[in-house]
Amino acid sequence: MQKYIRIGSWKAICTLIGCGAISVSAQAFDLFDAWQAAISYSADYAAAQSERDALKEQSVQTRAALLPQVNTNYIYQKQPSSLSSTTQTHGWNVQASQALFDKAKWAQYQQGKITANMADWQLENVKEDLLFKVARAYFQVLLIEDKLVSIEKEQEAYAMQIRQALALFNKGAATIVDTHEAQAGYEAARAKKISAMTDLLVAQNNLANITGLDPKKIKRLKNTDFGDLLGKSSKADWINLAQKNNPEWQQQKLALENARQAYIAAKAEHWPKLTLNGGYQDNHQIQQFYGMDHGTRSKGGIVTVQLSVPVFSGGLIHSKIKEAAAKEQQNKFLLTATERKIELNVDQAYQTTLGNLYQIQAQQQLLKANSVKLQATQLGRKVGIRSNLDELQALQAKADAEQKLAEAQYGYITTYIQLLQNAGILTQTDEQKKLHKILY
Repeated sequence: MQKYIRIGSWKAICTLIGCGAISVSAQAFDLFDAWQAAISYSADYAAAQSERDALKEQSVQTRAALLPQVNTNYIYQKQPSSLSSTTQTHGWNVQASQALFDKAKWAQYQQGKITANMADWQLENVKEDLLFKVARAYFQVLLIEDKLVSIEKEQEAYAMQIRQALALFNKGAATIVDTHEAQAGYEAARAKKISAMTDLLVAQNNLANITGLDPKKIKRLKNTDFGDLLGKSSKADWINLAQKNNPEWQQQKLALENARQAYIAAKAEHWPKLTLNGGYQDNHQIQQFYGMDHGTRSKGGIVTVQLSVPVFSGGLIHSKIKEAAAKEQQNKFLLTATERKIELNVDQAYQTTLGNLYQIQAQQQLLKANSVKLQATQLGRKVGIRSNLDELQALQAKADAEQKLAEAQYGYITTYIQLLQNAGILTQTDEQKKLHKILY
């Protein structure tokens, strides 16, 4: 007959998988510490910051084309000696130009400013996505830890059942079947524990990979009774927030505006361009002819106004206009697709959050009912009206209800944070303060 072997306490489990004892110490990090760490640690976010910085320079570059352009040159030339003469030339000049009217350059400047704004929203989108990934990984670790605590309690209860069944069997008051049933329950719990331990290790590695923090030092939540996070808000309220704050939505709006400015710039190639040009030069030439020097100097300034009107470009301008028009139409469709996608994401996150709230309430009632049922079954077994199998089934039902409740609770807060992300307000200070108050 297989004997009961106790695997160990929750602390021992953590030691086996390298997660350490669960305690709240001064070094423990909460979700908001994990967010800050991920922002500093993430190479993807750092790359996105560099990309933003690069894109914002387009505003400066396109503006430069509207400002005066000044160049200076210096020249020195010496002609090789010949039989009769040698010539040496040196001098300098300055040229300046200023666009007085160039509609294409002005449209390109508007594009540069739009691109800079798009870069900010693009970085914000990366940040929102990173914060949600951290939150999901953080709560996944806590969920599995809670499950392991429940499984440990379940396994200990089965161990007690084994001892009781063996004692009764040795006295002749029960059959060996009761012992085998308890042993089967214990082995099932041990299998669940091993699976959960593996899941925890994977979840911890994922959190460490995102944040660079030691997952052993994760901070527990104050409680998992989060209340009604949605309050009186409706789905329409969250969609309105997304219209104003969702980074992807704002980025696509700007992309459409950028395409419109590109179309204006392409059409502006048909317009005349007016440019003011000015310059000054001072050149010296010395010529030696049969031993005699003859020097000349040329200096002076000039100011011109140049009007350039395109007449024929071989169809190039017309082709650019058609290209820009097609891209503008493309961005209109992309904006529609983005709107539909984000509205769907908000809808799903809202409904899932609401469903998880109801699920928590249902699981709490189920856990309460299963706890009462277990107590009644244990009492019934003592007086002989319930069997050992009945008690094992009641014990299993209570353990399952505990684990399902934990899944619903952590799923609830995770989907709520996803809803904040879809609405584009996860990075806002006020929302993070509310979350901190709820969690800790």
